Amino acid sequence: MKNSDLTGKVCLLLTKGKLPEDWRGNGAQPLRAVFEDAGYQTELTLCDNPDDICAFIRSNTRAGDIVAVGGGDGTINAVLDTVIAAKVVLIPVPLGTANDFARTLGLPDDLIDAARATIHGQIRMLDVGRVNDHSFINAASIGVPADARKRINPDLKRTLGAISYAVANWQSWHEMDPLDLSITCGNEKPQNLKLRQVTITNGRYFGGGLRPSDTKSPEDGLLHMFAIRDSVDTLSGLDIAAELLFGSVDNSSYAMAMECNEITIEGADGAPILADGEIIGELPARFTLRASTLPVFAPNSYVEEENRHQANSPTTIPQQDAVNDVLRDTLDFALRLEAIFPVVRDSKLKSLCHDSTRNLRDIYRQIELALRPLGVIAATPDPDLQSLEELRDRIMDWLFNDADQRLAIGLDQRAAQLAAELDELVIEKLPEDLRDPVASLDREISQFRNSINDFIKTR
Repeated sequence: MKNSDLTGKVCLLLTKGKLPEDWRGNGAQPLRAVFEDAGYQTELTLCDNPDDICAFIRSNTRAGDIVAVGGGDGTINAVLDTVIAAKVVLIPVPLGTANDFARTLGLPDDLIDAARATIHGQIRMLDVGRVNDHSFINAASIGVPADARKRINPDLKRTLGAISYAVANWQSWHEMDPLDLSITCGNEKPQNLKLRQVTITNGRYFGGGLRPSDTKSPEDGLLHMFAIRDSVDTLSGLDIAAELLFGSVDNSSYAMAMECNEITIEGADGAPILADGEIIGELPARFTLRASTLPVFAPNSYVEEENRHQANSPTTIPQQDAVNDVLRDTLDFALRLEAIFPVVRDSKLKSLCHDSTRNLRDIYRQIELALRPLGVIAATPDPDLQSLEELRDRIMDWLFNDADQRLAIGLDQRAAQLAAELDELVIEKLPEDLRDPVASLDREISQFRNSINDFIKTR
């Protein structure tokens, strides 16, 4: 999916039972405000369960919409196929117990901070795992984790959260019989093994924060598998647990690990398969991967980590200096409009400031996102500009009776400067993904100048 395909609409879909108590009375307004402040039209819908979320996406969205889905890994798992089929972009709102998908994306624990990090990030196309006919985003397991899932006490889960998983896994480790399995990785020969556990991962985390590999990425086109043999005793099992929590099992002497894009597991027919925290099927199983298929808004911290090991040389594009000037001054202009809004008296000018701020921020984001895949980082104005502008405008409001008129004239001058910069750009020479948002910016500035001049003339 291209960044230019976004519609500017966010559908905020929250499960009623997982809604934070302090949001019940205010319609989740703090969360909605994050998306609205970023320039998106935001609609909140409360759903009873993941099936209702899927039904809403199928009936009430169109390609390019953003769906911010509130829930845990089980909820994300339940909506994966619907999100892909509808060609919408997913933002996870981590309201679950484990939230391993949110961990993979590097989202902070605070819901508002998590939403802010994603909406100011960029689109990434993630891999999605498949086991038989069911998708998974984090991991699928056979053996101890699947057995433990059946043992989790719901009351204990509500009270202790992710710790309840550790308690159930401890019980299964001691009480479950190992499984005789035949495992085929890619085109390799089958291996007959007696195992306590097999886990196939697509994401970085599973099981409430366990990390099997330092290098695993949901964009690498591979499934990572690790297996624990039946000969591993309790003490060694604790060592594996420590490796999963604090490091990697890739070089473990207690677990075997491998990577490939297709894995077949036979034997122990009927043994349950756990995927993203839910039992979704049973053995035998065929694990495959759909590469680069799930559109997700990912925080910039995630993107930077993904690109850390890539030796990219600095990228240039045609008219890059001019594009940087336009972007910097577009955000500068949006910040000025946002700062002026609280002190403007005239309702028409107030409305123009509000609407133009939202439109300019949205167009700025479109251009910035189109630049990032090219390796170009957008220039930004002084981070203290907003507070300085607000202070100046408030002082003007106190000193002058005709502050609205003076502010309007100043805005027209800024808009004229930005229009002149846009006139210098030859849109046809820009990269394809940049052309539409730059053209939209040109139209927005032209409409703003017409409106602001009409306002000035009537004063």
